[in-house]
Amino acid sequence: MNYIFLDNGFEEIEAITTIDLLRRAKIELTTVSITGKPMVLGAHNIAVEADGLIDSIDFSDAEMLILPGGATKLDDSLTLCELLRQHNDEGKLIAAIWAAPAVLAK
Repeated sequence: MNYIFLDNGFEEIEAITTIDLLRRAKIELTTVSITGKPMVLGAHNIAVEADGLIDSIDFSDAEMLILPGGATKLDDSLTLCELLRQHNDEGKLIAAIWAAPAVLAK
């Protein structure tokens, strides 16, 4: 399974295009909210309902973790940062779009 992480302020084109393309290609993808609520608001006020919340998903089947850019606080999520560290240590794929590589620096 592949996971894309959403926080309020995400760049819609980076997240929604990625979601659309992967799902059209029949690549399994779960949208994950790190806000504690399923509804996440993009940078241009487009609301997206995530498939699940970060604290309620078992990521043991994760193949790729995807971080869209935007004015988000993805790097404030200790759960996400630990997940990224573990995923990287296992040599698995991480995709960080536009401003999101800054999350990986933390």
